Amino acid sequence: MELRHLRTFHVVAECLNLTKAAEMLRYTQPTISLQIQALEKDIGHTLLNRVGKRTFLTPTGKLLKKHTDKLFQDLEELEQDLRRLEKPYGNLSIAAPEFYCSYYLSQLLSIYIKLHPQVQMKLLCYNSKETVKLVDSNKADLGIIAGTCNRPGIEEILIDQEDLVLVAHPLMVKSRGSAAELFEEYPFITYDIDGVIKECLDEIKCKPTSTIECGSEEAIKRAVMSQTGIALISDVIIDKEVKQGNLQVLHRFPNRLLTHLIYPKDQRDDSTVSSFIDVVLDVWPTFRA
Repeated sequence: MELRHLRTFHVVAECLNLTKAAEMLRYTQPTISLQIQALEKDIGHTLLNRVGKRTFLTPTGKLLKKHTDKLFQDLEELEQDLRRLEKPYGNLSIAAPEFYCSYYLSQLLSIYIKLHPQVQMKLLCYNSKETVKLVDSNKADLGIIAGTCNRPGIEEILIDQEDLVLVAHPLMVKSRGSAAELFEEYPFITYDIDGVIKECLDEIKCKPTSTIECGSEEAIKRAVMSQTGIALISDVIIDKEVKQGNLQVLHRFPNRLLTHLIYPKDQRDDSTVSSFIDVVLDVWPTFRA
């Protein structure tokens, strides 16, 4: 069986009109008839019946159409996948915590769109845990997270290392003094109590008496500035407020928070995904220069 004969049959079976099929395929009607006859000879069964001016599929024709539907759908998907390898196009969704979205990704997306205007971008603002889930479930193409994800199907690229700092409002520090005393009186505001956060607290031998979980690093910073509690947060996020005297650093933990770019391992060769990775690796270091 020749693929061109199958394609001709597929179009005829869709419209059940030889004249219309000839127009769609840009063949003459006799050519259509000859290709259908050649296919029938290969198969050994009649595919079409004509009653008056109407064309009908035989039982064999219906069976063959069922398979050509799958065949040409698969071929279309193959062509789309091959086009994706040629140049970036289509949709690209990026998930990341609020801080990364506000301070880094807004600039990154602007640079990327100028390079690849044919790509439609979507920015999803979620905390690091939810970002990992989105990438793992293919609801986001890439993600940027604080920490690591350790998922077997996800690739991680280290793009930054940040200092974690324990901070409080200066008035809270003035009234209490030590970090241990602050932990006794005020809640610990955090997006996570496990992993690197727990390691840092264990290092200074401090255990929160109460915690407030918050999904946004920006919201954590604002809560500390309003004297709601104390927090362990990236120095990048609170650098401005510390310099202005609105927040006070109680303890600094050097190079504890790793920032990773994550994506499904099977998407590394996708031109749209790989092109965004290239932009991140080129541009991200300039943010801390």
